[in-house]
Amino acid sequence: MTKQEFEERAGIKVSDSQYKKIETVYAFHPSIDEVAGKDQIAYLYKTFGMRIILDMLPTAEEAAKLESLIKQKQSELAEATAKLANLKWGADIYE
Repeated sequence: MTKQEFEERAGIKVSDSQYKKIETVYAFHPSIDEVAGKDQIAYLYKTFGMRIILDMLPTAEEAAKLESLIKQKQSELAEATAKLANLKWGADIYE
């Protein structure tokens, strides 16, 4: 979601700094739905203001870190699985 799209949905202008926080909560907070998330974040802001976003931000930041860690570990697992397959089939012998 762009800043402009958020402002249209919420009916209010926000600073770039505020939008960065809003976007983090929108993208990573586990309570924000993947399908209805744009409407949810706009509703939260319209109803509770920036305070609710700031309260949700630490959870969203932690979720972002965990998602990144999961992606890293999945990549490491895929690499190790490929190496094991190469060992099993002797593919590395011909390299």
